[in-house]
Amino acid sequence: MELFSEIYNCYYQIVDRILKEAEKNPVTEKEIRRICTDMGFAESSLYVLPKLVNGEWQLLSFDKTAGRSRTAAHGAMPFTLLQRSWIRTLMQDERFRLFFTDEELPALERYVEDAGILWNAEDFRFYDRYDGGDDYSSFAYRQHFQTLLTAISRRQYVHISYQSMKGRRITHRYLPLKLEYSVKNDQFRLLAVPENERHSIYIRIINLCGITEVRLLPRYDQEDYDFEKVIRKSYYHEPVRLLIRNRRNALERAMLHFANYEKRTRKADTDTWECLIYYNSSMETELLIEILSFGPAIQVLGPESFLAQVKARMKRQMEQLSSAKSSPS
Repeated sequence: MELFSEIYNCYYQIVDRILKEAEKNPVTEKEIRRICTDMGFAESSLYVLPKLVNGEWQLLSFDKTAGRSRTAAHGAMPFTLLQRSWIRTLMQDERFRLFFTDEELPALERYVEDAGILWNAEDFRFYDRYDGGDDYSSFAYRQHFQTLLTAISRRQYVHISYQSMKGRRITHRYLPLKLEYSVKNDQFRLLAVPENERHSIYIRIINLCGITEVRLLPRYDQEDYDFEKVIRKSYYHEPVRLLIRNRRNALERAMLHFANYEKRTRKADTDTWECLIYYNSSMETELLIEILSFGPAIQVLGPESFLAQVKARMKRQMEQLSSAKSSPS
């Protein structure tokens, strides 16, 4: 099983990008240098540029200012045996089937059938994960998931019926924006905007396991809706400031658990990092619970409003523990 291939090295990828650009419009030497810098190393243009401009690699037809591609249109890059093994290994995961239809899966299985499996699911044991994740084998769950994927890609409105975390049955029309996965909870959730709150900065978070019905509606988002910008506008002015002490691999675990949050991290000391996490009111409770689950490995520095919630929750837990100890068995 090869780890390296001549068509997957850095310079091949750089030249491939240059040729694709040159198929659309002539590329100048300046543009070639930019591509080399973006995709390669500081010295990449010193190697690639002369060979393309001087004709040693007869791939571009240069006039005085720019070059056109001499090649035909490029097809998709073939997968290596190692990549096919990676795909076949991922196919063991129940979540993999969520992203493919019953028509697509057999063709994919045939494509990777000659590749070996890199590991088995039984080889891993997960810590810091709650029991009772989503039922990915459920036909209805998979149907809902794929309908939402379609709606997100088409920017299409949907009719959704679901049960809230408080047990209320809710039915509404939404513009689905994004699907997120929580490693800690082993659950997917949907970020969506209600139809009549199109320009609201408040985004609904819906757990997929609570959805009972999803239907595509004959209405599409006609505007260039930048939901990432909307989410940023909804953030509190001051982010949560954390001090992460890298004990028991706390830094890696924190980066994994907080992957769905916008954040900034910098090294503060030899084994300590400062992390800023940006959040809004809909994220606040879950973020608080996730931070507390790390125990002494994470210290909350601010803001004061968030720190007050941490202290209040810790106080309640201490009172409950004290009450449990004092009650007769």
